[in-house]
Amino acid sequence: MLKITLPGSIRSKKNSKQIIAVPSHKGKGTNKHLWAKMGWQYCYHQIHPSAAYKEWEKEARIAAWASTPEEPIEGPIHVKALIYYKGRRPDLSGAMESVGDCLEGIIWKDDIQIESWDGSRLIHDLKNPRTEVWVEEIENPPRPGIA
Repeated sequence: MLKITLPGSIRSKKNSKQIIAVPSHKGKGTNKHLWAKMGWQYCYHQIHPSAAYKEWEKEARIAAWASTPEEPIEGPIHVKALIYYKGRRPDLSGAMESVGDCLEGIIWKDDIQIESWDGSRLIHDLKNPRTEVWVEEIENPPRPGIA
């Protein structure tokens, strides 16, 4: 079993998104946007996580690299996360999504490998916000339809 501690109060990736206008270099798009140096240009919109989420993810990924195995885990896994937050209570499913995406490519290859999040919970902690994550490889996962 592997244990990782991610510093800081978690930020939910799904609740703090920004819509960014990006110029279309082909002159196509459904919207027009006014840029100071380019004037009116056709554009399309991209959805990006907030600056607060990006900063949390950057710090969390640095901490995860210190606890990482040689290569990311490739098989099915069980994950438990105790999320000690400061301030306003985050959405648990959004917090789990943030952890899943943050540790992708470092601890596990893809967050689709996560079979369960059993035991995960939110805990209010003003003095030491952090996220403690336990990862356990599932040795022989059950196969549907096979007795």
